[in-house]
Amino acid sequence: MNAFRHEGRATLSPLQVLAERDRRQLALARYAILDTAPEAEFDAIVQAAAAACGMPLSLINLIDIDRQWAKAMAGNGPAELPLSASICVLAVEQDDVLEIPDATKDPRTADNPLVIGEAHLRFYAGAPLKTPAGVAIGTLCVADDKPGQLTEAQRLILRTLAQQVVTTMELRRTLRQHQRSDHRSRAILDSAIDYAIIAMDLEGIVTSWNTGAERILGWTPTEMCGQPAHVFFTEEDARDGIPEREMGAALLHGRGNDERWHRRKDGSRFYALGEMMPLKDEDGAPEGFIKILRDRTEQRLAAEKQRADAEFMRSVLASSADCIKVLDLDAKLTFMSEGGQRVMEVSDFNAIKGCPWPSFWQGQGNADALAALEAARAGDVGHFQGSAATMAGTPRWWDVQVTPMLDADGRPERLLSVSRDITEQKAAEQRIAASEVRYRGLFEGMHEGFHTGEIIRDAQGAAIDFRFVEVNPAFAKQSGLPADTAGRTMREVVPNIPQWLIDTYARVVGTGESEVFEIAVPQLSRTFEVRARKSEGERFVAMFLDISERKREEERRAALIEVGDRLRNTSERAEIVSAVAEITGRMFGLSHAGYGAVDPERETISIEREWTAPGLTSIAGVHKFRDYGSYIESLKAGEPVIINDVSADPRTANDAAALGAIDVRTLVNFPVMERGRFVAIFYVTKDGPYAWSPEEIGFVSNVADRTRAAIARVEAEEQQRIINLELSHRMKNMLAMVQSIATQTMRTAGDVDTARNVLAARLIALGKSHDLLLGGARSSTPLRGLIEEALQPHTDRPDRFVIEGPALNVGSKAAMPLALMLHELATNAAKYGALSTSDGRVMIRWTIDGENINSRVQLGWSEVGGPLVVPPTQTGFGTRLIGRGLAGSFGGEVELSYPPGGVICTIVAPLKDIQAGDTPYSAG
Repeated sequence: MNAFRHEGRATLSPLQVLAERDRRQLALARYAILDTAPEAEFDAIVQAAAAACGMPLSLINLIDIDRQWAKAMAGNGPAELPLSASICVLAVEQDDVLEIPDATKDPRTADNPLVIGEAHLRFYAGAPLKTPAGVAIGTLCVADDKPGQLTEAQRLILRTLAQQVVTTMELRRTLRQHQRSDHRSRAILDSAIDYAIIAMDLEGIVTSWNTGAERILGWTPTEMCGQPAHVFFTEEDARDGIPEREMGAALLHGRGNDERWHRRKDGSRFYALGEMMPLKDEDGAPEGFIKILRDRTEQRLAAEKQRADAEFMRSVLASSADCIKVLDLDAKLTFMSEGGQRVMEVSDFNAIKGCPWPSFWQGQGNADALAALEAARAGDVGHFQGSAATMAGTPRWWDVQVTPMLDADGRPERLLSVSRDITEQKAAEQRIAASEVRYRGLFEGMHEGFHTGEIIRDAQGAAIDFRFVEVNPAFAKQSGLPADTAGRTMREVVPNIPQWLIDTYARVVGTGESEVFEIAVPQLSRTFEVRARKSEGERFVAMFLDISERKREEERRAALIEVGDRLRNTSERAEIVSAVAEITGRMFGLSHAGYGAVDPERETISIEREWTAPGLTSIAGVHKFRDYGSYIESLKAGEPVIINDVSADPRTANDAAALGAIDVRTLVNFPVMERGRFVAIFYVTKDGPYAWSPEEIGFVSNVADRTRAAIARVEAEEQQRIINLELSHRMKNMLAMVQSIATQTMRTAGDVDTARNVLAARLIALGKSHDLLLGGARSSTPLRGLIEEALQPHTDRPDRFVIEGPALNVGSKAAMPLALMLHELATNAAKYGALSTSDGRVMIRWTIDGENINSRVQLGWSEVGGPLVVPPTQTGFGTRLIGRGLAGSFGGEVELSYPPGGVICTIVAPLKDIQAGDTPYSAG
């Protein structure tokens, strides 16, 4: 064997050198090992190399872009060198160990500072540290200040230890990736503070308790971990075995639903929706449960990723071993290390000695093994990864490198195969991938918006912006931001974002204290509750919960309270309508809102006062329904009319221009019915299309009902006031009537007995008249009979009254007002007019104009023979009842005049109103 071998690969072009350097820097960055503290695993390797090779100095040197840095050192050597003084730079260009017996005689090193300087380096041997991708990132080297030479066994040990260095760095990288994945998953779980996420073992003992569980249930993780889950179930559920049933359902069906009362630490109860699911190990066997609860709101499926066991990873690192084999050129086994036999579970090497090594591999693994052998026979290095079972049938993954062992002439005489057990590394990668899939599914599938951000500060340290690191689809949808927002800054996507939002996130990062606040997105008509917490460094996580409907419900509830307060303190109809319209208009941003009286026969609405949005013209006045659409029949039937867009709805499309002229593009009409008759309407409108939600329609319906109730209350109070006045007036009239009857009776009676009998008869007749006025039981009565019965108390002689007119029935609606009016006229005549003298008379005549339902009735009352009439200077209650209240109630018009000869009263009313409640009039 040559004592001076340094053949390397073919000379590389400048571009290839740069590419190789870039690959090396990328590999070193992935390992994150430069400038790290000493570690026992690497220190042990250099000590082993120094001892095995009998050298005073051994180093693990890594080649950076412009320097050589020592990760571990046994002996006294340079911790860092510029690349111009590095001998390891030569070694990384080799495929095998670079050995320089005497550096003073090698032209590449003769003038090296380490050789000619105080170090007096003479011997050097370095094995390249190659990653699984074949990138040389440094060397494991030994050196001496005396010339020397390694034995073949020492060279083998140096190669093996170099591979062990790379194995250790690979496992460190895998462990670091797993830890980062765990940290990110933990951030997700801890940010979900509205969810209690609890992990248990198969016995129901709590093993994990997140921030949301502490917030909802009250116990801290320290208090709950190791305790049975029964403690947060109610006593009765725990007694009935509900926790065990849930765990059984989870094992049997894959999940157990939970919708019941639970108990907090302080003893109070809360109703929660939740699910329980089994936790399974890598083989799919149950190993515990995860329970997810949300306090009185929607439930969400969540699967908590298992955290990696750091102790397990350390045990993998400590127990890893390489299987070192020597093959002849025919690839038959001639040697296997003791550690290799252990890891390959070989009980007797002689049983497999001489067997073809490729036969241990199957399928693609066999093809890769043959290719690696061919590369080694050609003087190159063969490398592949594949799966192969041990001699005991245990399946394992291996990282394999095959290198030639050269003879004295530099030709391959044997082959060295080093198989590194990477089964745990592969399993770790699969767990990381599975964890990433679970995390990504949770991240992308959750309904709540979620993003992570990083604060950006100016030179003075003030927060001026933040960068989106991760954004889930729900957040992009909620915020209206582009789906590719990740990587961009907030001001880049929303230049006018308010500074307070950036300051809030900066405060969370600066103090480490979580904050909850609300933010509105007017473009989406949405309001969100934001829960922000610090992640690490300048980063934070924020979860967005859509509380738009809750805010709208709060606004509707506040508006209804305000309506109640305003109506309770209002006694005027106009004020009621104005207050309700204003609150409703402000609540929904309306163009118009109001309450109007309806004439269903004329199909009109009369609006006295309404609420109109600022800048728009009021629509108070009288309007015909059919000028604005064809929906009045629905209103007459008592059905509400809801039109989201008047230009698209067939009921209003033809009249959209007329509606647009009064600033109406959407409308809601609630009819007010009385005994099946359409009498009023509560309306709201907007000047743009709008889709009314059921909750909003319910609000408008509620307000309409309250408005009608308030108006009915005011009308009832007014009616009660009139009735009270009427009763007072009637009592006075009754006393006057009795006095008048008694006076007239005594004036004409010849003796006391006669006067007593006549007076009794007249008082009985007066009582019958009041029965007619107050009874109201009959549906109709002949007009003549009604007049005669009403005037019976005053008929003291046959010619007192002249009653003339065609046959006519008076309906129940008009009978009472007409009888009261005749009673008032007769009472006034008895007190001041024709009936107050013995010679006075009253003529009552009526006519009918026409013979159909549109005919009109004229009824006249004329007094003669009484005292000289003087027009009254003041209008009494009885006169007001005649003129406005009673006659108006059946559509009549009343005219009272006071000529000197006697009072004249003329009543004109539609025949259909006189007969309301009766069959139509027919002549004869």
